[in-house]
Amino acid sequence: MRYASNFKQPTKVEQALIRRTVKALVKKFGNCRQAAIRLGLDPHYLNSLRVGDRVNPGDAILRKIGLRRVTYIEEA
Repeated sequence: MRYASNFKQPTKVEQALIRRTVKALVKKFGNCRQAAIRLGLDPHYLNSLRVGDRVNPGDAILRKIGLRRVTYIEEA
């Protein structure tokens, strides 16, 4: 299994997508604590994603918030 640290850092656009997604989930569930409980995440970690302190979550976390990491190879 590859861990998040083996992946390149997300771009600013990808970081913004993560923050936007987490903010929408927090709004949907009422607050950060309730969202974290419903998603099976630590509330402090979810809040760190929401405010941008954490920017490179692993694949399992991305799946829980409804996102997925996609990598591809392109011709240079």
